[in-house]
Amino acid sequence: MSGVLAGFFIVWALIGVGWVVGRTGVLGPHGRYVLNRTTFFVASPALVLVGLLQSDPTEVLSTPMAVAATAGLSTGLLMVLVLRLLTKRRGRDLVVGAISSSVVNGANMGFPIAAYVLGDISHAIPVILFQQAIYTPLYLFVLHSITQEKSPGLMGVARSIGANPTIIASAVGLVLSLAGVQLPEVVLEPVRSLADMAIPAMLLAYGLSLYGSKPLAKDDGYRGLIALASGTKLLVMPAIALGVGLLLGLRGQSLYEVVVMAALPTAQNVYVAAARYQAAENLARDTVLITTIGTVFVLLLLSAVLGV
Repeated sequence: MSGVLAGFFIVWALIGVGWVVGRTGVLGPHGRYVLNRTTFFVASPALVLVGLLQSDPTEVLSTPMAVAATAGLSTGLLMVLVLRLLTKRRGRDLVVGAISSSVVNGANMGFPIAAYVLGDISHAIPVILFQQAIYTPLYLFVLHSITQEKSPGLMGVARSIGANPTIIASAVGLVLSLAGVQLPEVVLEPVRSLADMAIPAMLLAYGLSLYGSKPLAKDDGYRGLIALASGTKLLVMPAIALGVGLLLGLRGQSLYEVVVMAALPTAQNVYVAAARYQAAENLARDTVLITTIGTVFVLLLLSAVLGV
């Protein structure tokens, strides 16, 4: 439990620094934009590459990947069923509500939590691989279909996957790891340096995004849906991961690790997608914020219950 508290103290301290930076304006009006693009295109792919080169690829692509995929897809489908059966929410609200409850922040929060709470960033990689290669293209395709007149088609989806630097880094890392290739230290060192920049930059950028936001505004009409999506993300998805992990034979630390990854807050990518398609943007933004705050309490509970 002390590890969870220490980990979140580090995470929230860096987010707090980002908020102060945003308030003071020392990075100018485009600071968050530059930080986000730097982490997305440079630092985060380097972090994924280093993590894969230091991990066993058979472990990355086995049980943790199965748990991440089952928990994510099951939670999203459950949210769709609940909203269709019990509410009048349809179209954009339904899709954004579903992905807000089931897409975890594997990069911006997953890497820091994996590093500071679990002690190894490789625990976040199965979640990232599943979401980047499968879930993200799927929900973007659905969002595009319900908001645009023309579908992007399979080739358009394939191009968007191939243009993602994290997916490229994952593919390169897996190929090198499976082939048993050992890169020279002189080649790895600059990649490690870029990777070291990723986690602090991610957290600073998120802190910047919090400055000036007005969450849970009554006029938005999303308070109930935000509460439902947040509760599903924080409680239902980890519970599903726990059940799937037990069925697949995970116990102790291994079980704790996959449940922690399922308990991560809603990904900022959900807000980016909602903004891109002008679909329930405030629902996505506020769910990200509420789940980011609530995750610490869920992880403390998990630590106490699972005895890790």
